[in-house]
Amino acid sequence: MSIHRITTIVPITDLAQAITFYSQGLGLQVVHRRDEWGHAVLEGERGCQVMIDRSIRTESNASTVVYYYTSDIETVRDRVIAAGFDPNPIDVTFYGMIEFRVRDPDGNEVWVGASEAPAT
Repeated sequence: MSIHRITTIVPITDLAQAITFYSQGLGLQVVHRRDEWGHAVLEGERGCQVMIDRSIRTESNASTVVYYYTSDIETVRDRVIAAGFDPNPIDVTFYGMIEFRVRDPDGNEVWVGASEAPAT
């Protein structure tokens, strides 16, 4: 048996605020939400998922880094800005990705990258 799927669980403090970031900002869709648990699962294209969960957030948590891949980086960055968040500029990395970085409402690092240059 092999591992065939990985879902990142991101620690959060405020479910509604985190859902705003991941849905309006990154364009993911809520597929499961339990407000009483402070938990939700959001999904994007091709089955990519992220779980956000209030119960795993502790004082000792370091921030999580989650890397999201897209084929339309400018649209995603514009959507993050429209949702009220402040991403870094799009840049080409030393490892050849076109990406921007932004922190979610709980300080977790969100990196969004594309392997092709954005349309001009």
